[in-house]
Amino acid sequence: MTDLLPVSLLDWLMFSLVLLLVLLVLFGLLRRLWRGSPKQPYQQKLLFSPESAAALRLLDEAMGTQLRVFAAVSMSELLELNPKLKKAHREQAWHDIYGEKMDFVLCSPKDLKARVVVALIDDSLSKSDGRRRQQLLQHIQDTGLPVVHLSPKDGLSAADLRAEILDTLKQPRAITAPTGQGRVEPVLSLPGEEAPDDHDEPRFRL
Repeated sequence: MTDLLPVSLLDWLMFSLVLLLVLLVLFGLLRRLWRGSPKQPYQQKLLFSPESAAALRLLDEAMGTQLRVFAAVSMSELLELNPKLKKAHREQAWHDIYGEKMDFVLCSPKDLKARVVVALIDDSLSKSDGRRRQQLLQHIQDTGLPVVHLSPKDGLSAADLRAEILDTLKQPRAITAPTGQGRVEPVLSLPGEEAPDDHDEPRFRL
């Protein structure tokens, strides 16, 4: 029996290496047995936080069929880069909006053109995150798209919210044309007290 044991240092090293490999294989097999069958890797998550859900219901009630509400819209879908930007500026501008989303975007039901952005007020943001969010909202306003700030905690009624949004849309805003053609003042025509056409849709002339 003793003749089978390694006698030289090299034999001991080879024996130890083989033993170590065997132990590693056994350890791997035991771990698989202990884990059991693999579990479902995913589970459902809420599409909206309670605050976002409350805001969405309020916006739907306020605007009805006059404006269509879209939630969690990517800024890269809402804005495009000015083609006249230099390469370095384009990279920075793209980096600023990449992965960012706006809470709600209200669009015309007929052409689905964005008319106004609704941003939820988030008091939990740090100062740096708050400044970044303000910069993003400023980028949106610089394109001529108005922004309305909303907090469902304020107890705002649907009628008051509707009035605020329509009043914001009536305010003329200067737009910087991306083709370098100067600033364009949009002329907005919104329905008054009379019954408008096209299912109460706001009429815009640019």
